Amino acid sequence: MSDGETTRSRGDEPRHDGIDEWEVFLRTEPTDPLCHAGSVTAPTADAAHEHAGALFADAESIWLCPTHEVARFTTRALDANTDDRDTERAADADRSPEVRS
Repeated sequence: MSDGETTRSRGDEPRHDGIDEWEVFLRTEPTDPLCHAGSVTAPTADAAHEHAGALFADAESIWLCPTHEVARFTTRALDANTDDRDTERAADADRSPEVRS
């Protein structure tokens, strides 16, 4: 790697305690790109769809993927004492546009 190039490490630790989690991707309009909206905990894809549908009632389409099937790569150190969701929320906040009045 050359200087200045970002190094990413793969996060292989499970994100949950044995209860199935599902990553939720959605579109609110047919022409919108598919966007990651978050995750839900549910025993089956059908139950995950019910949860996601209740959370994102305005979604035109909802895609679900088992969390354990997602390969995660990050430039951040994932400490065993850090909750991934806290890290992701902080990263989302960093990417969120600033609201001005």
